[in-house]
Amino acid sequence: MASAIVKPAVPSPSASSLTFRANLARLVSPLRRVRPRVPFFELAIHRVPTLSLYRRLLRYAPDDNIRGRVQDLFRKHQHATGTEKTRRELLKGYKWLDAFETAHEGDEKQRAILRRYSRLIAAKLEKEHWKRLARAEVTWQERLRSRPILTGSIIKPTFYNPPLPRMKPQPPEISKIIRRRMRTRTRRYEHLDELREHMDDLRREAHFEENLIRLVGADNFQCVFSGELGSEWQRPLKQAQLMLYTLLNRDNERAQMPVSPALQEMVRAARREKVRNKTRERMRERRGEILRCTVARKRKGPPAHVLVHMSPEDRHVDKVVRAVGEVGYVGMVKRRMGMKLRDGGKALARENGLDLEGERLERLREMEKEYWIQGTRRTRRNDSVTSDSH
Repeated sequence: MASAIVKPAVPSPSASSLTFRANLARLVSPLRRVRPRVPFFELAIHRVPTLSLYRRLLRYAPDDNIRGRVQDLFRKHQHATGTEKTRRELLKGYKWLDAFETAHEGDEKQRAILRRYSRLIAAKLEKEHWKRLARAEVTWQERLRSRPILTGSIIKPTFYNPPLPRMKPQPPEISKIIRRRMRTRTRRYEHLDELREHMDDLRREAHFEENLIRLVGADNFQCVFSGELGSEWQRPLKQAQLMLYTLLNRDNERAQMPVSPALQEMVRAARREKVRNKTRERMRERRGEILRCTVARKRKGPPAHVLVHMSPEDRHVDKVVRAVGEVGYVGMVKRRMGMKLRDGGKALARENGLDLEGERLERLREMEKEYWIQGTRRTRRNDSVTSDSH
């Protein structure tokens, strides 16, 4: 058996060495970096000087434009958590403070620089003001273009919505509510089926235990799913079923809700407004305005199964009839097609002179006769010039 190796004893350090080590630790320990357990922006050593800098900048700012710029910059960088970025912005703030204090003490050059800087800020603020107004106007116009309008009809009640006024376009919030209720109702039926399956399983287990007790005797077997314990198993399932049936009955009540008198009056008012709006639209068209509905009506044609059997003349007449006017050639075609004119055809009759009597009618006939004589004479002159040239 090998003998154990005996290590030499390490001598303890001398008193002078211990004194030197303690002195060295005392001198080095303050130089060691101590990482705080909280972020730097929550330390008083950072917050107090920063708030002091902010107050002094606002106090020595020469005017409201520069003071507002300081507030905007501090508000912009108040959530900065990076040490380098925060240090850079604070150094910029101290540089501004030196400039403000120098101008406050009477330095004319620094005052001129700050006045020019204030004018630049004012110009930028005015530009941003007009941009903000333009953006707000564009947003408002877009909102007006896509705003919901009552169509004058009612959305019938269903399991997912009560009676509602139909709007075009339908607000997305209503669509989201209906879609969410549809998904919820589907999930409730699925949950109800699961509960029924669980109840059937409990009944089968209870029936199995009853048959087993009948065979082996009640003393040799302990019931788990039958008897009082079986009722305890079924109680939470029955409570969940009752809650689901209550919620489904609410859906049925929603589907059977009657239309309220207030909703009926709202729909009637929307229909009246729709008639007034269409009347104003037609009047604007008759004054010569080309609206979107005017262009759409002119471009519109008969259905395909009707268009295929129409001759070119019929297609031309259909295109003329879709125009707005009620006088001239358009009015004549409309009258020939048996269309009802707005003023009963008085404008067309007035244009053709059919409503004139006495001297006015005789004068109109003389003018028409003179027109045809002049036209015939001009035609003969052109024919004679053409024959001489040949």
